[in-house]
Amino acid sequence: MNVKEYLIDSFMNLTSDGIVIVDINGTVLEVNKKFEELHGWTREEVIGQILPMTPDDYKDDALRLYQSLINGEQVKDFEAIKLRKDGTTFIASVTVSPLKDRDGNVVGFVGLERDISEKKRVEEELFESEKQYRRLLKLNPEPIVLHKDGLILFVNDACCKLFGTSSDEFIGASIYDYFCPTDKAVIIERIEQIMQMDNYSDFVERRMRKKDGTLFDAEISSIYVHKNIGNPVMQSVIRDLTERKKSEEAMIRSEKLSLIGQLAAGIAHDIRNPLTSLKGFVHLLKAKNADYVDVMMEELEHINYVVNEFMTLAKPHLSYYLESNPRELVRSVIAFLQPHAHLYNVQIQMDMDQDIPAIYCIPDQIKQVLINILKNAIESMGNGGVIQLSVRNVLNQRLIICVEDQGVGISEDKLTQLGEPFFTTKTNGTGLGLMVCKRIIHGHNGDLTIQSKINHGTKVQIELPIKK
Repeated sequence: MNVKEYLIDSFMNLTSDGIVIVDINGTVLEVNKKFEELHGWTREEVIGQILPMTPDDYKDDALRLYQSLINGEQVKDFEAIKLRKDGTTFIASVTVSPLKDRDGNVVGFVGLERDISEKKRVEEELFESEKQYRRLLKLNPEPIVLHKDGLILFVNDACCKLFGTSSDEFIGASIYDYFCPTDKAVIIERIEQIMQMDNYSDFVERRMRKKDGTLFDAEISSIYVHKNIGNPVMQSVIRDLTERKKSEEAMIRSEKLSLIGQLAAGIAHDIRNPLTSLKGFVHLLKAKNADYVDVMMEELEHINYVVNEFMTLAKPHLSYYLESNPRELVRSVIAFLQPHAHLYNVQIQMDMDQDIPAIYCIPDQIKQVLINILKNAIESMGNGGVIQLSVRNVLNQRLIICVEDQGVGISEDKLTQLGEPFFTTKTNGTGLGLMVCKRIIHGHNGDLTIQSKINHGTKVQIELPIKK
């Protein structure tokens, strides 16, 4: 064997690919040992055969490929199904190159085959696994986002619902667009820390931004996920804390009310005993025509009013719900407050729907709420004015009582604090009246809302259910 033959033999049998040489008609001229290993035939069995390694259904395709190479097209690399001697098949990566004589004419072809069945199986399993992974993410009830280098790659349905946008709007957007701009440096530092971790990070609270610009409280936990080699991404779980925050605030307020109730009981008890004595002595002084008795009595009555407010908080009342006529309740309250309104030069104008059904309520409590709200409205108009009081029947399901004044109004920062214990905008107020009103309305499964603007008045709306 000369050097040239040795080199050809080495090329044929030392490579890890199967090699087959065919003429322009597909007749096998030569194969190497790897070809024998891949297909199960011996060299002697395939020499002279026409494309034995190609299934019959694909032989015409192979011959068309040979013709295209004869016509001068480029070398073809493709995947093909190959046949074994026992009738089984495997998937191969195939490269076909033309063989030319000294005149440049194509006289045959060299085919290189590499079995990629295992590779394809792994790829299919990986694809199916990734498909299942994405399905799990998509249907997960918690909002999840995948991002890389600050850009969003994937969001699930829960995330779209939370932020009020579609997945198409998310994909390719910057994650920093959904945080407060001032948090960007902190978030970048956080991501760098997570990239060094193997587990989910602890949940941290952040303010996030919805599509419409609304900010909300959220907590976020992330993990660095290596889905494919060279393609690591960050997976973040986002939880909306809005409802939890409301629950926590309600719990704190409930605890505060409970504590106030306990304190109120003790304070009211300690004040009422000496207050009774003082009122008795003042009556005696009044009988003797002593000076300043009326002023003293007025101040004592104010103290008594505060004590009664405390007792309302502290003492559980045995109350009964009765079928009541809202029209009569409102009119009786207006009649009661007319002298007080005249004192402030205020007119109360009433507008009621014709069909106002009865409601089930505790009449004295509803009167207490209306008196408190109307009294506040009257006293907010030092220069007089008009109070609009309307009663509306909404589809026989809700009763809306609206009190709108022309008073000094309340600033936005103070408006959010109304109803908090001991917070008041009045010089001599206790901050307990409105809190009691809210508690009464909520006890009736209703709602009390307040809208106000400085120098443009205040609007208080009471919503109560109509029970048939």
